[in-house]
Amino acid sequence: MNINRQYQGLHGDTGVTGVDWVLKQQIERDICLLYHQLADYSFIMGDLYYGSVFALPYWEFLDLPEFDSAEEKFIRDGCLVMILAMAWEQIDGAGAYIGPHLSACKTAVERLQPDEEKTQSLVRTVLLALDTAKTGQVETEELTALSQWVHREYVQGYFRRLVQEFDQSL
Repeated sequence: MNINRQYQGLHGDTGVTGVDWVLKQQIERDICLLYHQLADYSFIMGDLYYGSVFALPYWEFLDLPEFDSAEEKFIRDGCLVMILAMAWEQIDGAGAYIGPHLSACKTAVERLQPDEEKTQSLVRTVLLALDTAKTGQVETEELTALSQWVHREYVQGYFRRLVQEFDQSL
């Protein structure tokens, strides 16, 4: 049996200082739960338990250079999808958790300088959703289409990648 060393090093001296491994795993757990819950839909929806189940300030975790690039990308993109879902909660009137955090979210998202076109599109989508939530506008066809794209690329894409990894390990 092969041992996945990814988690074995978290309990010893990994050579990486200043990393809160428990927080990292909490963020990853929340992203995985978000994707799991959104898998029941064909779009990004926001009627989730923000402030209780999803209680972290995800906008503060968009730039974590202390992890390797794959971990950093998973966390950054997952947090962007989380922020998008939070914005949808306010847009569609299900709640307003993100309201007091809109400015901090927008500032954090605007600071990102992603080098991949796919992530650039995700950033533009999140910024559009944050602006829509802030102004109290109703959803637009553009935002709806972009949110469906995010669902296909990130939520469904997450599960497709897992299946591929399982298939490759057989």
